[in-house]
Amino acid sequence: MIARLVRRLLWVVGFGCLWLPLLDDPPLATDAYVQDVTQDAATVAMITAQPAQIRCVVHDRDGKVVTEVSGPPERRRHALRVTGLHSGTDYRYVVTRDGGKVAEGRLRTAPATDQAPVQFAFLGDSGGLPWWVWMQKSPALHLPARWDWLGTSHAVTRIGERIAAAKPDFVLHLGDIVYPWGRNAQYSAGFFRPFAAAMRNAPFYAVLGNHDLMDTGGLQALANLHLPRGELTGDERCYSFAWGAVRIIALDCDPDHGGGRYEPGHPAFDYLQAQLPVCSEPWVIVASHFPIRSASRARNNADLMKSMLPVLKQYQVSVYLSGHDHCYQRFGPSAEGGGGEVPLIVSGGGGKSLYEVRPDKAAAVLQSQYHWCSAAAQGDVLTVRSHGLDGDLLDTVELRLPAGEALEELRRLNPARATRVDGLRVR
Repeated sequence: MIARLVRRLLWVVGFGCLWLPLLDDPPLATDAYVQDVTQDAATVAMITAQPAQIRCVVHDRDGKVVTEVSGPPERRRHALRVTGLHSGTDYRYVVTRDGGKVAEGRLRTAPATDQAPVQFAFLGDSGGLPWWVWMQKSPALHLPARWDWLGTSHAVTRIGERIAAAKPDFVLHLGDIVYPWGRNAQYSAGFFRPFAAAMRNAPFYAVLGNHDLMDTGGLQALANLHLPRGELTGDERCYSFAWGAVRIIALDCDPDHGGGRYEPGHPAFDYLQAQLPVCSEPWVIVASHFPIRSASRARNNADLMKSMLPVLKQYQVSVYLSGHDHCYQRFGPSAEGGGGEVPLIVSGGGGKSLYEVRPDKAAAVLQSQYHWCSAAAQGDVLTVRSHGLDGDLLDTVELRLPAGEALEELRRLNPARATRVDGLRVR
């Protein structure tokens, strides 16, 4: 009798040990993904589970080899910069390791003219995680997690599939890439696997959210995403890039980044002030994780309303994009002519638990639903749509370039941009 009880007790203890966090997290490993694409260059990145050397071969539409790049040996993080490409051109790339193909994808370089159509996607707060991530250190789940046998969050996965199917030129992530602390241990299930198909063929850009900064101040996010380097700050926290007629200005407005409020002296404030007078693209889009206005938990941000919003209006910024609140919100008009309120869009329904929204007379649309957004710039019209998980359309808005008195004011502040606006309007 006693022996039987002891055996049962040992079985219970042994089974319980299978679920204890006794091991390290599985090493982060990814498929190949595209980053930082310009008119003549692109980065093909990959994270391998073990140190290795990889090689990237780029082909044109006819299958001819355009260029080949090899990375240094014995490293896990790979970022191969491919140069000598032509603007507005489609390429296919193949990644090999030890002579065998391990990944392939496609990329399209940025166009050289304002007349080329631009399509991109944006979303925020996508870092929802499945339950098993919190137990992947246990002997029972360590190997299934390492071998990607376990599923990812339904909402995040569905959004990743929708974005991949839309085939955008690039994707802009509005922060809080993985929850809750922005650690590498959560990046596989929370980001790289759900968005693998989209990342294989289109560059992902991101602004840092508050959860991305919690563990190491954003260093893990910056190590995983190879973003443009901002010339003023010297890092990837504040940067900008152009895609045809569209200019994206990405800002890290977190107080922990600048050591205080958003005001002169904060890196994001100084970077925006330096960019707006000189960026010449007709469409100028500013992105940060934090909303200026909100009808949800974040509420209106006094610092940004005081120190950022007037500057956005002065320089005729096309739209301000943010996340942080887990819902969809749109503020501001869409009427042609500019000079009025700057459109503000909050897109934080990328997969984490949703927030409620409260009635707000200033809001044009409020939706507490999982979603992602698409934007298409063609000539003097920028069309933004919000898409639900099942393809339902939550919102559509058409934005137009400055005209009339607003355009003349812009010509005084930034004549180069006004000239390019004129060029699009002539058509």
